[in-house]
Amino acid sequence: MKGLIVSVEDNATDSELMSRVFDKEMPLVEVRFIDDSLEALSWFKAYDDVSRIPDLILLDIKMPRLNGLDLLKEIRKIELFKYAPIVMMSSSDQISDKDKAYLNGANSYLEKPKNYAELKERIPIVAKYWLTLNK
Repeated sequence: MKGLIVSVEDNATDSELMSRVFDKEMPLVEVRFIDDSLEALSWFKAYDDVSRIPDLILLDIKMPRLNGLDLLKEIRKIELFKYAPIVMMSSSDQISDKDKAYLNGANSYLEKPKNYAELKERIPIVAKYWLTLNK
């Protein structure tokens, strides 16, 4: 399975663990990690490869400078990403965060796994769903 996933995550440990999972479980998938929400917004605004729109965008909610919900709103304003699958990931299980995510165009909301074993189990399921089953 080939594909492109963009992950916006400010926590270096979380990104490193996700990178390990993708390398082991989904080696053919290219994952672009961006650790700053404003850098991510610039990246999305400058992205112009219409032949290779990301198959999945993973956004953390709790980030400094521009939170994930505001980043989600801005990404949805960009024509190229209007319908790209976006999954919000957060340690928050607050209903209000989930509601805001869906109201602003998220396709799914995933509470961050609490440990590596959960991450190793869940991330490939989420990715495979969006890269293969929901094409």
